[in-house]
Parts: sequence; C-alpha cells; structure tokens
Amino acid sequence: MRERDAAGWLGTVVGTVVHGAGRGRRLGFPTANVAPDLTDQRDQTKPTEPLPESAVYAGLMARLSTGSLHPVTVSVGTNPTFCDGDEVHIEVYCHDLSTDLYGERVVVWLAARLRDTVRFPTAEALVAAAAGDVERTVATLTEEHRARAAKELRACS
Repeated sequence: MRERDAAGWLGTVVGTVVHGAGRGRRLGFPTANVAPDLTDQRDQTKPTEPLPESAVYAGLMARLSTGSLHPVTVSVGTNPTFCDGDEVHIEVYCHDLSTDLYGERVVVWLAARLRDTVRFPTAEALVAAAAGDVERTVATLTEEHRARAAKELRACS
C-alpha cells in the first residue's frame, strides 16, 4: 500500500477528462475518465506523480475551470469485470455533479483506499459494489479533507 504524501493524500491525479467506453453511464454510475498529465504543467521537464496503485478510493475532485470541489469515488485499474486488457483507467464518479466534463482539467485527491479492484461475476454485482463504495466514500470524507483540498487548490491557482 502506498504511503500518504506530505499533504496526507494517498495520491493526486491532475489531468483532462476524456471519453471512455460509456459503461458507467449505462450502469447508473457515470464516470469522468481522467487522462493524467504526463508532465507537470508548471515545469514541462518534470514528470508528474506516478499513477496510484489499482484500487477503489474515496476522494475529492476540483474542476479547475470553476474551482468547485466535489466528493468522488475513484476506480484506478484495468476494468477486470469487462476484460479491458492491461490499460489502466482512472474513472471518477462524482456524487453531486451530472454535468458533461469532457475536455475539462481536474485535480483528484485520493483520501482513503476503499477496496481492491476485482473482477465481478456480473455487471449487477459490480453495480452493487459501486453503490457500497459510494456509501463508504460519504462516510469517509471529512471537513478536514475538504479544507485540505481547498487549500491545495488555492495554492495551485
């Protein structure tokens, strides 16, 4: 398991929302698929942080265009239920936002690891697990998490 960084996060992903397979929307959990930056936007010679390890996380997302913070449940992994191959996807389910985010730059902070990424026998089993993940995210996120994310967002503006 990855150690927390100096700010207390398990990881931070900065990137652009891109089109995915569209499965999340069909399953009732529309996700923003984040393509992480490969280099630091302020210093193009410096690589970004490595991708977080495959798992499901509770976190917060900031839309850089608006500065708004949103609670999110994040899946990092290869989508084993759908046998998507070896490509790692970062899929962010935003609890309180249904806006189209394609093309937007976002920051995602990972506050807590909820569970491993696993292959489910059916899409229905995946949906049931996702509902539980959202409930655990709500129970996990605190005002301290929000305050920390807001402070970091102000620092990078």
